[in-house]
Amino acid sequence: MKSIKAISVIVIAIILGGWLTVQLLTVDIPIGKTGVRIQQYGIFGKKGVVQADFGPGWHRDLGPIDSWVDYDSTVQTLEMTKQARHGSSAGEDDVKVQSVDGNKISLDVTVKYRIAEGMAHKLYEDTGSGTKYRAIVRNEAEKASMGRFGQMTTEEFYDPKEKRRRSKEVFDELTASLEDNYIEVIDVLIRNVEFDPKYEAKIRSKKLADQEVELNKSMADAERMSGKTQVIEAETKKLIEIITKEKEAELIGMEAKTDLQIAKIEAQYKKYVTEKTADADLIADQKQAAGQRLVKEAEAEGERLRNEALAGAGGDIMVALEAAKNLQLKDVTVSTLEVDLLDVNQMAEKLGVPAEKK
Repeated sequence: MKSIKAISVIVIAIILGGWLTVQLLTVDIPIGKTGVRIQQYGIFGKKGVVQADFGPGWHRDLGPIDSWVDYDSTVQTLEMTKQARHGSSAGEDDVKVQSVDGNKISLDVTVKYRIAEGMAHKLYEDTGSGTKYRAIVRNEAEKASMGRFGQMTTEEFYDPKEKRRRSKEVFDELTASLEDNYIEVIDVLIRNVEFDPKYEAKIRSKKLADQEVELNKSMADAERMSGKTQVIEAETKKLIEIITKEKEAELIGMEAKTDLQIAKIEAQYKKYVTEKTADADLIADQKQAAGQRLVKEAEAEGERLRNEALAGAGGDIMVALEAAKNLQLKDVTVSTLEVDLLDVNQMAEKLGVPAEKK
């Protein structure tokens, strides 16, 4: 039992010792941060800033030998705006520009940027720890904005394309100036433009006057176009009528052609039927005449053969046969002594058949 307790104490001590070791000899760089390690003594390497950035996770921290500085590695925003407590500074921080024609203009400028990847240790060597680099970004952004937008006339600030072109110039200039400070510019946005109130009223009056002039021109153009519109409508109506009549005539012509073709087809059909019917009737008549001729010939041949048969013994036999059929023996008394009814030859001679032809 004592041994189990001893082992438990040892395990707990090891766990606590390991935890304390990790806490005392490592540093945790959180997500969204980049760490820079500075070796105070050249025991485990060259003294000074280690030439590498350290991302999120656990890293060595040997007490007095190592010291650490971390930087924001995400995309950061610089907002220079006239609205107090809405920008990167507590008070008004807008970019004030004087146009080419001498009017004062206020710009709200937003700059998106971040520390160049893998260059946090160089930034530390250049500006030291803390957020000194943010002041550099603001100063360079203000200088570039004042320089580029100060080349515009007041009228050009109303032109979106011109503003986008100048914003691109500010972006390019700011990218070049901050590259040596290890800052990467993501985008430059002009969110709001405000003019001097007196100039705003002047511009508004001028715009209204210009709009009224344009309105009068448009109304005059509309009057002129009204007459043209009526002419166009009349011509269009006439053209539609012409097209309609042409289509109707074309349809009538097509119907006539179709009817003619149908009539031709019907005539050809009737002619064909008539011809075929006549041919069929002719063939039928020919066949009927041939049949009748054969019948007549057969009857004549039969009669001839009958006459030939009757001309000889067959004729005498036929006469005897007819005489036998006509005998009325019902009331006749015949003596069997004189007549033998079973002697066929004798009976035939009695009825007229010659003896040599029996």
